[in-house]
Amino acid sequence: MKTYNYSKFANKEYDLIHSSGIKVGETIPDFSFLTLNDGNKNFSEYLDKPIILETGSITCGMFAGQGKAMNNLANQNPDFNFLLLYVREAHPGKIIPAHNSIEEKCYLANRLKTEDKIENRTIIIDDINGNIHTILGALPNMILIIDTNGKVIYKEDWNNAKSLQKAIQEFKRTQKPQQQKWAMLPLPNIPVEYRIFKRAGWDAATDFIIALPKLIYLHILGGLCFKFSKKC
Repeated sequence: MKTYNYSKFANKEYDLIHSSGIKVGETIPDFSFLTLNDGNKNFSEYLDKPIILETGSITCGMFAGQGKAMNNLANQNPDFNFLLLYVREAHPGKIIPAHNSIEEKCYLANRLKTEDKIENRTIIIDDINGNIHTILGALPNMILIIDTNGKVIYKEDWNNAKSLQKAIQEFKRTQKPQQQKWAMLPLPNIPVEYRIFKRAGWDAATDFIIALPKLIYLHILGGLCFKFSKKC
């Protein structure tokens, strides 16, 4: 059995070939979570508007690379509730290690809000075992659109704000579930990754560099499996 809060990043921690977790057209369970300021909340309390739900952490370069664009989208779409689910550390290191307690997770979520200037997005915090994250699919920077009935209308394994903007427009136009597509893993943004690994610890950068060639291979293989609907 894998350890959810792994101590170092490696390809074995993620299934990059098969899309897992909740699917478009399915209904999100009414899970509960912690918030930074309002204690425990239920997911249903945010269904007064459609929801944009993203996953992220303070050591995730992909999440950080989308930060400004996601702030802009949240500013431009006040008719949506933007929720950011704080999950496990994507690239734990000596400075920011894997979570050992919910208190550590809440502390880092608060740091993320301040240091990365999260605006108009509500940070919610998964439990220490990542139960919500696992339901969603357990990848580090996923994005979902959820309607006011709790149904998943759109899901991408890797967030891309430009693709999300198009999906938001399509949702506003049709209110219907959208066909899931294979999302290209974004190329590393060197300045962003430098900042993230400096924050997490340079050992986290070493783990990432070692894993990168196989990560790219598995991601491409996953894309081929998706395109040709093969069982890999």
